[in-house]
Amino acid sequence: MNKKIGQLSLSRFADLYADKMIGPEFFITDEKQLLELSEYPYRSDGYIIGICTRGSASVEVNLQVYQATPGAMLLATPFHVLRIYNSSDDFLCRFIVFSKDFLAGNNVNSLFLELFSYFKSTSHPVIHPDHRDTNIILDACRLIQQKLEMEEHPYRQEITRAAFIMLLYELEFIYEKQHVIIKSGQNRKQELNQLFQNLVFRFYKEHRNVQFYADALCVSSKHLTETIKEVTGRTSGEWIEDAVILEAKVLLRDQQISVAEVAENVNFPDQSTFGKYFKKHTGLSPSDYRTASTRQSHK
Repeated sequence: MNKKIGQLSLSRFADLYADKMIGPEFFITDEKQLLELSEYPYRSDGYIIGICTRGSASVEVNLQVYQATPGAMLLATPFHVLRIYNSSDDFLCRFIVFSKDFLAGNNVNSLFLELFSYFKSTSHPVIHPDHRDTNIILDACRLIQQKLEMEEHPYRQEITRAAFIMLLYELEFIYEKQHVIIKSGQNRKQELNQLFQNLVFRFYKEHRNVQFYADALCVSSKHLTETIKEVTGRTSGEWIEDAVILEAKVLLRDQQISVAEVAENVNFPDQSTFGKYFKKHTGLSPSDYRTASTRQSHK
């Protein structure tokens, strides 16, 4: 499939992939070959649980690159900006996409998803469970699909939601184990980098000054910049700039948002200042980038 899209709304996602679904708020797929979006970032307005079942690909989430191999799980929220590229010809995934509204049908409160570590803004979005844990999630997916196929059952939706909530709790246990493994493998400099990255994607719209992040982390700006450069090969200032540009690119792909509104959204005083900043870091004006990305989307 060569078609490329920039904004994966739930409805567009469902049109492309859904095998079994309940309204516009929840669907689950069999193995699918995901679109490869190698040049332009995108964001979904739903929550995504993806499992790589075959092949490999590079998955970029909020500028961090992860490798997806069989058994790898992607745990993405509407706050994540995604790119999938360098995928092998046999790269396949199963995934579930849902909104918060879907869970409300079983009288689940609106803060229910906050219980799960993997859907927090500071979570690790790609994990590599062992074979046994991967099979637990795949079995749960198959159970959900079976429930969705009971189209004449009067409680089909309620039973499906209950099975899905079971999957969420299974996934929390698996994520907690993986998080311990990830944390135990980090040294102090890597921990500082992770804390910095989390702060950047919370505050990049309001704060583009390195000193803000150094103060928040109780270190000097010099120490922060040197540490981030050592761990990632890029300075802390470059990471902040990249986060701003990434957000701007996603917004510019939405034709209903004016360039002036994009500038305001990423906290620039005016369109002219934003335009100079964007061109300095991308080589294109915001309008030229929008034109190029729109042309690519229709290929």
